Amino acid sequence: MIVAREHVKALVDRLSDEQVKALWIFLNAMVWPEVEISSEDEADIKEGLADLEAGRKVRAEDAWK
Repeated sequence: MIVAREHVKALVDRLSDEQVKALWIFLNAMVWPEVEISSEDEADIKEGLADLEAGRKVRAEDAWK
C-alpha cells in the first residue's frame, strides 16, 4: 500500500495537541538514528552517573565558569 505524504499530513491535522506531541517523539526517534559512542565516552557517562548516585554533584553555575 502506497501512502501519499498528503494523506499522512491530513491525518496529523486531525490529531489533538497531546497526540501530536506523542507523534513527534515517535517520529523524532525514527528520523535521528542512534549514535554510537566511544568506549571513553561510555566510561565518562558511567562515571558521571556513579557520581550522581553517590551524591557528588556540581552546581550549574560552577560548571559554566
